[in-house]
Amino acid sequence: MRTNKSNHTAILKHLRQDARKSFSTISRESGIPVTTVFDNYQKLERDGIIKKHASLMDFRKLGFFYRSFVFVKLREHEKFLSFINSHPGVNSVFRIDGYDFLIDTVFPSIKEFYNFLDQVRDFDIEKLECHDVIEHIKKEEFLS
Repeated sequence: MRTNKSNHTAILKHLRQDARKSFSTISRESGIPVTTVFDNYQKLERDGIIKKHASLMDFRKLGFFYRSFVFVKLREHEKFLSFINSHPGVNSVFRIDGYDFLIDTVFPSIKEFYNFLDQVRDFDIEKLECHDVIEHIKKEEFLS
């Protein structure tokens, strides 16, 4: 007999592989009764473990050929975060040690990226470092 934790892990693994899998498919492939899959799924949502369903995209095929990770240390966070959170070229933002933020950016070209950097430099930046992505080797594979 499986525990709730092992059920949760099994269900999450299936959803990480394909978030469009039906509960009956997950049930059949995992050996967990479909009602248990459904109940566990609802609990995972209620507990905030499953926050949303999203598609993984190939940015290059969408015309976004330039990706860079920007490390930023600055004095004033509030206005900067407002800018970053509303910028269309920002994919993700992480609070990190050593700097304040790690910003995952995606742009059609280096020109748009440098325009973005010019806007970033308008803030009271202490330290700024950029690392361009050459190749994306592994993507969203945890628990899958």
